[in-house]
Amino acid sequence: MEYNSYMYALASKLVPLPVLSLQTGTNVANTKAIILDPALLEVVAFICITDSRKAGDIALMLRDVRELALDCVIINSDEDLVELDEIVRLRGLKAENFQLVGKKVVSDMGRRLGNVEDYTLNIETNRIQKLYVSQSIIRSFFGSSLIIDRTQIIDVTPRQIVVKDATLKAGVLTGDIVPETNP
Repeated sequence: MEYNSYMYALASKLVPLPVLSLQTGTNVANTKAIILDPALLEVVAFICITDSRKAGDIALMLRDVRELALDCVIINSDEDLVELDEIVRLRGLKAENFQLVGKKVVSDMGRRLGNVEDYTLNIETNRIQKLYVSQSIIRSFFGSSLIIDRTQIIDVTPRQIVVKDATLKAGVLTGDIVPETNP
């Protein structure tokens, strides 16, 4: 069977998941949290819980994940799990503690759109592909949540995410685009 070229996963389905080792065939850890790079809107690693010899926070870099299945994360061996403090880049990202879920989303025109309730991860690139935004109670009566593609995102700050406004600005349409109508 042929699949499309992009595989996606909802972030809410990635935590908690068991981490299985191909070497031993056993569960070596469980995912606890996701570490995001806000500059690239990319998932970098999982923070994991383990009962093994390692103490403190354990990290699993996404580049070390062999397969991200619907019900588990598969790695080659438990040696892919490292202490979080050993990777300098991760220390900074963990200290920043950037979380997409709950982040306010506004348009470039200043209109408040809602808050991020979930997001989709492209498994091949590890980049966030879509944001699922819940709207206010009044707006939710007129429609479901908004889905915002990564191409619509203009800026990501610690306080909010700015996206392109979907409405047309005055003066955008010209006579070349809109056919003239005779009265």
